[in-house]
Amino acid sequence: MLLQSLPGVAAPIHWFSDDFETGTLRTSDTPAGRWDDAAATSPNTLASGAAGAHRGRYGLTVTDRTSNPGSLASASVEPGAPLSSEFHVRTWLRLRAVSASGSVVAVQALPALVELRLLAPEPTWELAVRNGSGRTYVSLHGSRVEAERWYLVEFSARGLGTTAGEARLWVDGVEQGVLSGRDWRDAANVLDRLVVGEPWSDTGTFVGSLDFDDVRVSTSPMASRLGLQRPQDTGASSGCIPMDVSLRDSATGAPAPAPYETEVALSTVAGAGGFHADAACGTPSGRALLAAGTSERRVYFRPGGTAGTARVEASHPDFLSATLAVEHEGMPDDAPDADDAATGPWTMTPGCTSAPGALVALPVLVGPWLRRGRWRR
Repeated sequence: MLLQSLPGVAAPIHWFSDDFETGTLRTSDTPAGRWDDAAATSPNTLASGAAGAHRGRYGLTVTDRTSNPGSLASASVEPGAPLSSEFHVRTWLRLRAVSASGSVVAVQALPALVELRLLAPEPTWELAVRNGSGRTYVSLHGSRVEAERWYLVEFSARGLGTTAGEARLWVDGVEQGVLSGRDWRDAANVLDRLVVGEPWSDTGTFVGSLDFDDVRVSTSPMASRLGLQRPQDTGASSGCIPMDVSLRDSATGAPAPAPYETEVALSTVAGAGGFHADAACGTPSGRALLAAGTSERRVYFRPGGTAGTARVEASHPDFLSATLAVEHEGMPDDAPDADDAATGPWTMTPGCTSAPGALVALPVLVGPWLRRGRWRR
């Protein structure tokens, strides 16, 4: 079974991360939280609780109950040395119980002033940056935001300290746009403080809640999605099909290290069949465990049932899921020839896609010579 950090995969430096599972926010709380400061202007609130959880027991919820502009409720952190070359930010985010729309800032990277915003009235995603010595406001607009729905939102800034600055935004693994050629030579274009919540309301008209979970900042692209694919360099001597489960980033689709021990759920969502831990398909297993820092693990799938397509899925709450179609033929009743039961060629046909923004995968056609012996047994 494959369990490795793939060649050429650079482990990111996790500048900051919080899954809110301490149940607290500030470092002075008991038990200690991860944020240096957390404050809200009454009657607005900011709290760690079950209502804001995307995964686990706790998430961060900011509730805006007033129609006032300005700074309303936020948590901030200054975890260490400034990031002066590039940075990458990701979080799960949801709008909930919205009764009035308005333009608000949800995440700030300071003092660089790279901001994730929600732009009224639809609302839509917005990524805003400052450009040049005059710190002119520049932004790009992304897709529409639906209330009561979780999104994986990521943004990056590269080329800090240069005239070739670049900022990008992804929502559910799909790139929303790029701001390139930015003049970021000013000394303020670094990240030494992260703020989430509702640190600023432009219009003062937004009323509702924003939920955050699994907030992370890194020096390089982080894992955002799962990959599930058939390796190209292996043959097969039975109906047991090897598949590689991997973590990938949104920026390039390259392998990305697991930020912590990650238990990926494996399931058959259409058709029949099951996953196994061994190449002989003798040990059923519905999961793939990726150790922290690794990017890929090999599992095995044995199709079942009548001719058709089995669709399989790899999923984990913190990452976008992946699917793969496995096409297979029916099971004849005649006994197999010895040679037929032992070997047989593989054919690959163009295939399917995963969840929004996920990897393109290839379905596998498994010849009947791979099954007759198994079904006779």
